[in-house]
Formats: sequence, structure tokens, C-alpha cells
Amino acid sequence: MHRLQDLGRNPRTSNSLIDDRDADGSVPPDYPQTVGSLADPSSLTPVGRFAPSPTGDLHFGSLLAAMASYCDIKQRDGLWLLRIDDIDGPRSVPGSADSIQHSLEQFGFEWDGPVQSQSQHAERYKSALAAMISQKRIFACSCSRRSLPTGEIYPGLCRQNTVLYDATTSDYTVKDHALRATLTGSVSFIDAIQGPQHTQLEQHLGDIIVWRRDNFVAYALACAVDDAQAVTHVVRGADLLGNTSAQLAVMQLLGLSEPVYAHIPVAVDADGHKLSKNSNAASIAEGSALPLLLKAWHFLGQDNIQASSVSDFWSTAIKQWKLSCVPAHMTVAL
Repeated sequence: MHRLQDLGRNPRTSNSLIDDRDADGSVPPDYPQTVGSLADPSSLTPVGRFAPSPTGDLHFGSLLAAMASYCDIKQRDGLWLLRIDDIDGPRSVPGSADSIQHSLEQFGFEWDGPVQSQSQHAERYKSALAAMISQKRIFACSCSRRSLPTGEIYPGLCRQNTVLYDATTSDYTVKDHALRATLTGSVSFIDAIQGPQHTQLEQHLGDIIVWRRDNFVAYALACAVDDAQAVTHVVRGADLLGNTSAQLAVMQLLGLSEPVYAHIPVAVDADGHKLSKNSNAASIAEGSALPLLLKAWHFLGQDNIQASSVSDFWSTAIKQWKLSCVPAHMTVAL
């Protein structure tokens, strides 16, 4: 279930973009609307989020991410948002978003405010893309995945195809081309679980796709803009740790404040395979809520607690949650 609260206390929960404006409040001529610079995160109400993709039912790995983000933000007296990351239309499963919400309710999660959907944020992403184009950081790339060396950094073959900013349009798609962002320099951050992280962007990441050739926004851009717009604390699986540098690089290009990150270990089976929807991991909806909650709590390294019901579990878990007890590993076997 969700609880309606005054999300206006936090400028990051606004559904509209924040303009880069001159001192008199006017937008500089021929400059795209962008997300702009946000307030110091320390001055904001803490906001966390759970952002599943609607590609199937939630599994035990999903429960771990939801529990960790929920306990962490609720212990900070913050807001917990539910965002459905449905930007990949071809992979979305009809009815999956409703199933996800039902499972979360079954397990006692209470999100704040209405459910958000990335598919409703198209104009936000277009504005962010235009801002990067105005900096001459976007180029059109005709390279197919099959034409590029497997497992290697994109070699910059199409960098000369710079997309030029045009104040009269918001459509920068190029037929049969993806749009890539030129990334330079480095990104460093301290993950609250995994410790210090440093990435030389040109050497280890390359020019990332921000708009796909099938005209869908890429995950790196959408997630970066949405998290910077509304979230102060991101707690998620360590399988996404590698994506964080790309998202931070996008935030830096757009002049956005960066959330605090914490990446929990990913649950793997006896063969070391990640639990996932693609591997047909069991749906948590098929299990009993309280035993699975206690199992997830133990997996996350927390001290044992006694609970006789789901509501009893949450009232105790939020008080006793310790982020410092989460194993600082990329994976942990069930």
C-alpha cells in the first residue's frame, strides 16, 4: 500500500525539471531546459527508492534490494518511493507492474506517494539529452553490437558525428543510429557498503549510449536523471555497481547533485548464478511472507530478531537495521 505525504518538502520529488536560470529568473537564450543544480543533499528530507523493471514477478533477490533500501531510508525518517522502470517497452510484461505492487503489499512494504513510472518521464529525458547536446557531448553512432569487439570499450568510431543543438526541436533521434555521450576524465565515489570506487571513464567505460536506436532512452540517462531529480539515497544490488560511474558521469554533465550509493551483495545459487527473472527465479508471491522476510534479513547480515507477524517484523527491523552489518561482498551464496 502507499501513503500520501507532502512530497513538496523535498525539491527532488518534483515531477518537473528545474531550469538553469539567470539571476533575474529568465532562461538564457538558445539554451535548453535542463535539470539544473539541486540543493545540498544534506539539507533535504532523505528519500530512497525501489525501482524494479516490469519484466516479471519479484524474486528473492528483488526482496533483498527492497528490504535494504526500505530499512535504510525509514531508519533515517525518510520517504521511500516506488518507481517502475518501464522504459524498455519490448521487455515489459503486461500485468507485471500490478503484480510487483501486490507482492510488496503482501510483504508489508508501504511506499510514499503515488507509484512513479519512467515511461511518464519522456520530456524530462529529452530535456536532459538536449542539455548534453548543447555541450557538444552527444554523437550519432551507426555501429551495431555485432560490429563491435565483444567485451571491449567502444572505440569511438563515430565520434565525428556530433549532434548539433537546435532550439526549435526536442527530437534529436537519428534513423538507425544510437546517440552516445562522450565521457572524459574520471568518477570517484565512496559506496556505503563496497567502499571507495574510482573509474577512468575513457579507459574503463567509453562513450555510453544515452538514446537507443529503437528510440528508447537508455538506462544510464533515465536512471541518472530520475535519481538525481528525486532521490538522496540509492540502495540496490551490487550487479549495478558498474553502472553507477556512468550514471554519475551523466549527473556531472548535467550539473546534478549526486545521491549516496550503497550496493548490497547479489544472491547467487550453488553454481554462482545470479537469481533473476531471466533464470526463472521463484516468485516471492508463491512463498509465505514472514519466513522470507526473516531469510532476507539474515542474508543481509543483520542481528537475529523475533517476529510473530509481518507488521511485527517491520516495526523491529527498521529500529535494528545496521547498514554496516551488510556483507561487503559482490555476491553471497544462498
